Amino acid sequence: MRKIVIVSITLFLLLFPILADSIPSKKVIKVAILRQKWDPLDVTIGDSVSNNFHKLLLKEAEARYDVKFKIYEFWDDWNGGDVQNGSLIKKHIDVAIAPGGFGFWCTPEKYRKEIKKFVRNGGGFYGICGDSIFGSIGIKYMNNKYADIGSKLLGFKGLTPMLCLVNVYSDGSVFVEYIKKSILMMRIDMIRFLLELPTSRAPIYIVPSSLDIQKPYFNQKINVMLGAPPMVDGSAMRKLYMPKVYTIAVLKGYDKPYSEDIEGKKAIVASRYGKGRVILSAVHPELTIANSKAHDIYARNVLWLARVIN
Repeated sequence: MRKIVIVSITLFLLLFPILADSIPSKKVIKVAILRQKWDPLDVTIGDSVSNNFHKLLLKEAEARYDVKFKIYEFWDDWNGGDVQNGSLIKKHIDVAIAPGGFGFWCTPEKYRKEIKKFVRNGGGFYGICGDSIFGSIGIKYMNNKYADIGSKLLGFKGLTPMLCLVNVYSDGSVFVEYIKKSILMMRIDMIRFLLELPTSRAPIYIVPSSLDIQKPYFNQKINVMLGAPPMVDGSAMRKLYMPKVYTIAVLKGYDKPYSEDIEGKKAIVASRYGKGRVILSAVHPELTIANSKAHDIYARNVLWLARVIN
């Protein structure tokens, strides 16, 4: 009997490495949350509030989708930082999440170049709220005069180019009335705007498409927190050479601080850039408190960018 036990243990020890190799391991997805030291929102609430939502929702998604997320926080200032040092590629990041704010308004050239190189080489870019504008080809209905006023209001020297990853515009018409006022009134309106956003809720309609990103929610309406202005069709000329844009969700309602003008416009879009994938979301499903469907929409966006979902 003792010999049988010894032989069994010996065989197990010999076979264990082979058995271990045959057990499928969870896919590890490396996610970088991009923060900017020139953005007042990132500096004041970015790493203490917003990051916690991202980490919590990705943690919840791990069991649901049998994956493991490894989350990094990348910080950049005007003269350098993680993105500008090439860390997106060096650390083999799968998905870069740009969570919003005002930093997109004025960015260093190297910052933009490194993000575009990362996506072009196969990375995923998730631009939320203000960073949906950053990932677009620009702001429509916002001429140079308004852009200059906006720069002064935000404390930047000027409006720098957007990333041009997806052929859509951000609809700047919703801000024209604000910009026609005095600087003092514009600042008051901006504060009011920021205070109203967290409690805003508007229904988005999930549009059926050939992409499976939000397949469980096709033809459903889901209330989410609003963010940046919605998106509209891009340049007709760019359609000749830029990849197709897929409308993932459109707004089917509105709430303060926006008017009914946002209804019917694009809330979430997806596209490709080089070898990479891009999702731009004007709305904040990840910050929509107590709405599991909205949270799953956020998680599925990340998973598509990481190529877990086709």
